[in-house]
Amino acid sequence: MDKQYTLNKNLIMVPIPEEKNTVRFFLPNGVWTNFDTGKEYMGGNYIEEPVLSPNAMLFVRENTVLIENAGAAPNESCELRVYALRNNIRVDADVYGASAEPLLCVSFKRSGHSIHIASDGVKPYTVRMINMYAKSVANGLILIDGNDSIITPDAWACTMEIVF
Repeated sequence: MDKQYTLNKNLIMVPIPEEKNTVRFFLPNGVWTNFDTGKEYMGGNYIEEPVLSPNAMLFVRENTVLIENAGAAPNESCELRVYALRNNIRVDADVYGASAEPLLCVSFKRSGHSIHIASDGVKPYTVRMINMYAKSVANGLILIDGNDSIITPDAWACTMEIVF
């Protein structure tokens, strides 16, 4: 097995050794998604994959929300990347600016084939549902981007209901 680093319980980085065509690593139990490719893996075993990039692979665990562009100005949009939500699990994400108070608090909860999103705050945002095809959304707009659905809430909407 090559080296790998657990950044926290939801992120694992696998460095790519020079002159390697394949890399072998272990993923703990759960569903893990390759950040760059979107490919999902069932954890609990060793994985061997061909090397696609020269640096490293980053894997994201199910029920994780990663925030992109959080440090932008308070009036600039950020993207919440949501990974493999499991049924009846609530996941929360807070976006901070320069102060200790969050600019945006968002919660996600899946129930069967729908996801309820509740938000509170002033920072504009979009939600990228990784590897999910949304059929409809209440109080928002859907854009399909490859295997992902990008959801933009209606102005001032504090709840959305996504059906997939």
